[in-house]
Amino acid sequence: MPAVVRSPLIWNGYALIASAGLTSVLGLAFWGLAARLYTPEQVGLGAALISTMLTLGNISQLNLGNFLNRYLPPAGRNALRLVLAAYAVAGAAAALLSALVVFVIPHFVTELSFLRDEPLSMAAFVVATVAWTLFALQDSVLAGLRRATVVPVENAIFSIAKLLLLALFSGSSLLGSGLYAVWVLPLPLLLALINWLIFVRFLPQHRSGAESSGPDRHALLRYFGWDYAGTLASMAAMGVAPLIVLHYGGPGELAVYYISWEVAYGLYLVSRSMGISLLAEAAFERGRLHQLAVDALIYATAPLLAGVTVLLLGAPLLLSLLGAQYAGASSTLPRLLALSCLPWSLVTLMLAAARATGRTEVVATAQVATLAILLGLGTPLVIAAGAVGMAAAWLVAHCCVAVGLLADLSLRLGPTGRLELCLRLLSSLVRHWRSIAPFERSSASLEVAIARFCAATRLGNVDPRTIREFRRESDVRTGLFKASKFDGGDLIFKSSRSAGGRRALVRHILRAQALRAEALLDDLGFEFSKIVACHVATSEVSLAEHAWPGEDGRAVLSSGGLHFPALTCAVAGIAEIHTRTAMTKTIDGQWLQRWVDGGVEAARKVPCCLLDDKARAGGLARFLKEQRQFWAGRRLPLGLGHGDFSPGNLLFAVGPGDSDARLVAIIDWEAASCDAPPGIDAMFMLLTARALRSGEELGFVVRQMLQNPALTRQEELSMASLRAVIEASYGSLRHRAVIRALCGLAWWRHVSANLSKSSSFADKPLWVSINVDLVLACYNQDSETVGGLLSAVTTGLKRLKMHASRAKAALPQ
Repeated sequence: MPAVVRSPLIWNGYALIASAGLTSVLGLAFWGLAARLYTPEQVGLGAALISTMLTLGNISQLNLGNFLNRYLPPAGRNALRLVLAAYAVAGAAAALLSALVVFVIPHFVTELSFLRDEPLSMAAFVVATVAWTLFALQDSVLAGLRRATVVPVENAIFSIAKLLLLALFSGSSLLGSGLYAVWVLPLPLLLALINWLIFVRFLPQHRSGAESSGPDRHALLRYFGWDYAGTLASMAAMGVAPLIVLHYGGPGELAVYYISWEVAYGLYLVSRSMGISLLAEAAFERGRLHQLAVDALIYATAPLLAGVTVLLLGAPLLLSLLGAQYAGASSTLPRLLALSCLPWSLVTLMLAAARATGRTEVVATAQVATLAILLGLGTPLVIAAGAVGMAAAWLVAHCCVAVGLLADLSLRLGPTGRLELCLRLLSSLVRHWRSIAPFERSSASLEVAIARFCAATRLGNVDPRTIREFRRESDVRTGLFKASKFDGGDLIFKSSRSAGGRRALVRHILRAQALRAEALLDDLGFEFSKIVACHVATSEVSLAEHAWPGEDGRAVLSSGGLHFPALTCAVAGIAEIHTRTAMTKTIDGQWLQRWVDGGVEAARKVPCCLLDDKARAGGLARFLKEQRQFWAGRRLPLGLGHGDFSPGNLLFAVGPGDSDARLVAIIDWEAASCDAPPGIDAMFMLLTARALRSGEELGFVVRQMLQNPALTRQEELSMASLRAVIEASYGSLRHRAVIRALCGLAWWRHVSANLSKSSSFADKPLWVSINVDLVLACYNQDSETVGGLLSAVTTGLKRLKMHASRAKAALPQ
């Protein structure tokens, strides 16, 4: 299963989307059957009662749904108290508000005056509103507990129960409307069932987790201040709109509007579901908010576009299915509502991100603006064009608010930030596209190459079923296999595909042999690359090395509980290697030539993508100057360094505890050097570990580190084994200059090595834009880079398109 599908953001988001889709389908069946069993007037009256109840229920939640999405995940032992308090407050608010409304609403909508005049109907309406409030709030509890997969089952049972009751109450005036009675009667049973699961099964498991943390006073004020004002505006817009249609158009017009709204609302719920999942995941991983938001946008867009397309094309069929009384209605109504889902999706996800960062005043402003536009434009349009006018008002309101939010985002980001956002979107699209294809695959041509290699090195026969090729961004082809004359388990096969790959493998062989012969590195407690056999020819180099048992470092460091224990032991391992091999020397011109100036020519030859020639040259010059000033003349212990110390080159043994990890092997030493400064490998590990956890390209992480040169508290603790030597060599790790120097040099060694060893990197405009130009832009002032950034966007996109075309043409037909 691809990693993106395993992501809690996608898993929970799609669970909620599945619930929305199922609800929409069953809702269509419900309203389609209702349209045939009930008259348009009965449908209109029932829709008005249901809409009023839903609106009151949503308002009565007092924004506790968003509050639980944000603060229930980290609540820990306080989760039970938080849920009980939310239920009590929301239930009391629903009872008071619904009791007040039954006395007030008949003055504005005379069709609902029976609520005030009939005591039984009044009491039933109040009880039903309380039940619906808790029923809706429990979905936020499930999402906050990461149990959103229960929501589709719950809603399916609710929808099926309504369908079964629909025919039974046809023509009834129970609770004021048979249609309304059908809607509320299944609620008590479902409330009992779902809350049994919440309080007996889910909450005890959630409470046994990590230490609890709760909202402070300022957080409470935000969620019950600005955010609740926005929620009130949003709920008022959804609740008042059908009442305006009822008042000016009558029950028949409302019947068509409400059925169309219910169908379109299923599409509205797509982005809302992903927004709920985004808010919950951001509470767990605040540092990944940018990437989570981009992923949420991408994965919400696909099902939304499909649904909107179906509704645009099938609107006439939808109306005809409702019966002869609806077939003559304009298909423009459902089509306009479907189109309004597109800007609304963008608004919803942007507001979820705003909630995650505490910018609740933005949420309130956007939703109040939506209400003002909808009522100000919708009322005259309903008078002039009926229900179609209200649908048009929804579309205009969402478009205006979306444009406003995008303008606000654009101003806050600035030119460089806007382009970084575009690169993030492109990078995420590429990453998700690659995740669809398998990362491993059998290869007939690789089978031939391995068989030829084994014959030349006398490793015996190869079992074709054991061969797996790994996709890598390299000129070295890599795969796994077993040979009949090797009893040590699996072997890793590597073969060069270019002159650069040949040089890399020769270096790898020499480094691996040197490491195993170095007496200073005995008894480290972990292994190095072990070459079993190699074949060096003029045109090709191939080798087989031992595949050490252990968990891939990428999988281990992706685990929340294992991340920092594994990071700590990895840093300790590379620190021990450096300590054993280090000799104190003064940084001179030759060292600067190898470490700082090396790779400059390769970087200059790469076609410009994001920056123009002048901007790239300026950024490169400032980078080189800053590095030389920091390193020149320092007297440092220089020792053995890995050169590509990242999670993919580590193997771990995991257990027995949930947070126990032990370093088993450090592999792939082809970029190793004997004069590495202290901390350089550890810094690269921190950068790549951040990139792994966030799902971002390394260039984004490096840029963030350069702009905010500081380590987290846990990262500082993981560097404990290097603290003494770093403080003696550079000063405190909390000094900005130290972090910038180590970060910049680690990034530069990685980029220059990639550009030198393979032409495939230079041929990828997106990779160059993110990992080279975006980082170099940090070394320029904005005034000097804006022109280059803006003028180069089109160039970068063109190059990306050309590259995609060449890649497509290269595929086997």
